[in-house]
Amino acid sequence: MALRSMTSPIFRLATINVHGFQNARFQNNLNELISILKPLNLDLLAVEEVDKTNGWQKFCQELGLNYFQFETSYNRYCGNGLASKYSIQSTSSQQANVSCSGGQRSILQCRFNDEHPFLRNHLFAVTHLDHLNEDHRLKQIKQFRPNDKQIDVLLGDFNALTRDDYSDKYYQNIVEGKRRQSGWELPRFDLTDLLTNTWKYEDVFRIANPELKDEDVVTCEYGTRIDYIYIQRKVLQKWNLTKCEIIDTKGATDHNAVLAEFQLK
Repeated sequence: MALRSMTSPIFRLATINVHGFQNARFQNNLNELISILKPLNLDLLAVEEVDKTNGWQKFCQELGLNYFQFETSYNRYCGNGLASKYSIQSTSSQQANVSCSGGQRSILQCRFNDEHPFLRNHLFAVTHLDHLNEDHRLKQIKQFRPNDKQIDVLLGDFNALTRDDYSDKYYQNIVEGKRRQSGWELPRFDLTDLLTNTWKYEDVFRIANPELKDEDVVTCEYGTRIDYIYIQRKVLQKWNLTKCEIIDTKGATDHNAVLAEFQLK
């Protein structure tokens, strides 16, 4: 008798900034985003710049993510969301007490019931940090204290840069060059250094793609990578990172999605 093959459980999660469910022409991008994300067969999705009134529930349900949580950040109807195939056990949120011109920022945390082993005893969170100033981003993340709160999986739009993502030429011409030309803040790497070197989070895209640089790592329209999936090292003791890639949203929103896949060892 042939033995039935046993497959280890797989968990697929992603993060995306949906730009208020509007594309660059201020048209609803809901169907475009669904068509891009649905084939990914996600177990969990972290979403930034959610407009709760502009199709959030439909978006989640069309992706087969029937358990979802929204938490306001900018105003009553705009903020962060988490959507899952698996039921939510508990949620909490925190708004940063940082006065800055970039607007109010928050973090949404969820625990899920453990119908899938990847969810068991793990705390997930999504955040969207300030887009104008690294000092404000640092104040926000230090108030959120993801490491102290033992957040195991931290996803979102961090608006922060990683120096290893860029060759010297690309850094000078695109990363620093565009910022000088536009009068923006010059590149800094304090926040990603804090997360990876001090708080010991793993940047899963960089683990899976150690050689990729420049155009191959872009997640936003300004030619840089600012969207991340971070994970605590203890998770990788039981789960193999089998894939992490950037998903082209083809202009449906001003960000690309980041997808990661894990398989139980």
